[in-house]
Amino acid sequence: MGGDADARVCKGYVAHLAAESPLGREKADKWLAASDESTLQAGWNLVGALAMIDESTPDSWFAEKLAEIEKTIDAAPNYQRYLMNQSLICIGCRNASFRKLALAVAKRVGTVEIDHGDTDCKTPDAVEYIEKSWGHSKSKGFESPAAQERSRESMRTRC
Repeated sequence: MGGDADARVCKGYVAHLAAESPLGREKADKWLAASDESTLQAGWNLVGALAMIDESTPDSWFAEKLAEIEKTIDAAPNYQRYLMNQSLICIGCRNASFRKLALAVAKRVGTVEIDHGDTDCKTPDAVEYIEKSWGHSKSKGFESPAAQERSRESMRTRC
């Protein structure tokens, strides 16, 4: 991996560690209020991680994030758009209520355009990915994709 890719992996790992701490939501709010793109990216990484593993964060907070994604994703910088799309997917995997809400937002947002440079990377279609995640988790006997993620070993010990 190169510098940018390494930094992105580290931000994702740090976001998962922060999501496992009691300060996860506080950090997400702080990072999302930052003016520099790197910190904003870490904030959106953390939103997605919280959606998947933190049952204590109130649903109202995630509803606010869905509204923010819908309102601002088109104007966000390239990689931040990618992470907002990922957060949309993760929120849609949180529980059955958010599955419906996130699918509605994803349909209104439409295709999220990301420039992946000279790679074969593809941007996941949020609607398809949410539905695929739910199908997989249900087939494994889980209540939701987030419940499946919470059943896994902590990021601290699996990496």
